[in-house]
Amino acid sequence: MSGFKKLKVLITGVAGMIGSHLADVLIEQGHKVNGIDNLSYGKISNIKNNLNNSNFKFLHVDIMDYKIVESCSENIDVIFHLATVKKGGEYDNSIIDTLNVASVGTSNIFKAALKNKCKVILASTSDVYGLGKPPFKETNSLVLGPSYVKRWGYATAKLYCEQLAYAYYKDFHVPMIILRYCGAFSHRSGLQFGGHIPLFIDAILNDKEVIIHGDGSQTRPFSHVDDIVKGTMLATNEEKAIGQIFNLGGKKDISILDMALLIHVNL
Repeated sequence: MSGFKKLKVLITGVAGMIGSHLADVLIEQGHKVNGIDNLSYGKISNIKNNLNNSNFKFLHVDIMDYKIVESCSENIDVIFHLATVKKGGEYDNSIIDTLNVASVGTSNIFKAALKNKCKVILASTSDVYGLGKPPFKETNSLVLGPSYVKRWGYATAKLYCEQLAYAYYKDFHVPMIILRYCGAFSHRSGLQFGGHIPLFIDAILNDKEVIIHGDGSQTRPFSHVDDIVKGTMLATNEEKAIGQIFNLGGKKDISILDMALLIHVNL
């Protein structure tokens, strides 16, 4: 938010890949950043470079506790709500945490934003397009698979978050912007929920099988986190963006198979 007044912001999921990079840029620009994370998936190593910075305050807390969220959002201008639990595989552990964090945690964020008069930037995902095929448009209809298939739990959870955001925006006039992140990656991407790229790199470097579901022809608009953060901040600065949904991702789709081959050739 360079060139604008200095703000006090709250980032949920600050120790995650996107959250930590967003904190880096905001702090560098002189904004005051409070970051919260329960460290169930985020890593303290992602934010260690900012722990002694006077413009950064980290709290090891959980967004499932409303009183904590309300306290953390006092005197905050903008809440970047990135905290989530991404579990989508049919053989992952229970999807309950994904659904609970999305429903209860996001509700806590918007209740606190309403009380403390904060703007909310909600991180959503291109997963909400489900069975749709690129190019994605924010006005596209969304088609998910059957509800008994666990892989749709994450997309369903994020769609609920989007609906909740619009409810608070339309009913209570809480300013919000929804950003659907598409295929973000960086050197901080984790193997567990970091998407295809870190999994492919790990497999190729360690001479393991590169697992590709289906024939690999499915495409993704992969995007480096620097572009994701830039887009996030541009949207945050734009008053006309309030109440809108935006896709943030690369301009060019690449198939999963081609991405695996590209990584293999360059490692």
